[in-house]
Amino acid sequence: MKNFITRLLHKCIIMVERMAQAKKDPIEQLVELENDILYQEYADDKQPEYVYLKGNIPVLLSAPHGAVQTRAGKIKEEDEYTAGLARLIGNRTGAHVIYVRRKSRTDPNADATAPYKQTLRQIVQENKINFVLDLHGANKDRDFGIALGTMNGKSCSEEERQIIVKTFEKYEISEAGNGLSRLDVDQLLPGEGNDRREPIVKFCHRNSLPAVQIEINAWLRIPVRRADASTPDKSFKGDQRLIINIIEALSDIVSSIGEGKVVVCNT
Repeated sequence: MKNFITRLLHKCIIMVERMAQAKKDPIEQLVELENDILYQEYADDKQPEYVYLKGNIPVLLSAPHGAVQTRAGKIKEEDEYTAGLARLIGNRTGAHVIYVRRKSRTDPNADATAPYKQTLRQIVQENKINFVLDLHGANKDRDFGIALGTMNGKSCSEEERQIIVKTFEKYEISEAGNGLSRLDVDQLLPGEGNDRREPIVKFCHRNSLPAVQIEINAWLRIPVRRADASTPDKSFKGDQRLIINIIEALSDIVSSIGEGKVVVCNT
């Protein structure tokens, strides 16, 4: 009961925040939303490890690496601002959101039996979700702005895949681009996983739910690096213009997918 009341109070606070955030600058919103995430602190009775925010369209945004996680007994650093981005896009579009907000003793993305995944499945079943966008962070030195993973076309329909690709092109991120303007599609990070690691996108595919994995370069998601970030370089700041561009692109993608288009998962 105590845990239930704590989670309920937190959800009420988030709803109030959503209304207040709508009037603010997107970068300011992103930073404020991310400040709720404590990368290095484990969850307890008062601070849940992950949070679900109910939406009103059949799309779910996921940020399983919002805080530090544990993979095969080893600590892995957080994907900074992916939780903040998921929340911000959810606020703008009405999408459902699940995100990690405290350090995890599991890897919510890789571990097949992670509680995060079981909650995600429950959210999907109870809310008739028909698409999941799983957000991740890539290193600033990677040779792409966005890497899209669809398990080489198996995790979603070609129609939905093209909606995403064409929307990124609209925001000047394409397969023909260079550096931060490049969209990598199923080349570097297709989301296939392996026998010991089942990414969210593969988990969704196994459960007949269309999904994509979106890896976002640090330059396109980190307005300012926080003091508690795992990465030693605390001076890093991404490109605010590119970050706003990604916020707009992701909002467009979610809105397009949430318009009621029929989604059929490939076999």
